[in-house]
Amino acid sequence: WLTFTVMNAAFYAITIIEIDRHLYFLENKTKMYEVFAMSKEQAINSAETKIIYENLTRREIEITLSILSNLSYKQIAKDLFIAESTVSKHASNIYKKTGVKNRRQFISRYRKKA
Repeated sequence: WLTFTVMNAAFYAITIIEIDRHLYFLENKTKMYEVFAMSKEQAINSAETKIIYENLTRREIEITLSILSNLSYKQIAKDLFIAESTVSKHASNIYKKTGVKNRRQFISRYRKKA
């Protein structure tokens, strides 16, 4: 019965984490569209500034949204239940894939200007 209880608890924990992730995507859906939906004119004028979302993993997309929300790596790590060094590594991969050098350049390039 102990094994059964542990397995059920693990199943429920994973289910709750996946539901939380899905809700996170729903809450940030408009931000995702702002990040990935570039106008045709902008794509024609400057193809190098376009985020090619097919190259980003699911976790990198989550971290991209968090970075654009001005969260620190520490806060992102806490929210996503991963290590801060993992967030930093994902961010580094995001910057490489999007052709920017650092967080400041990434934010200035992809955050919607008011």
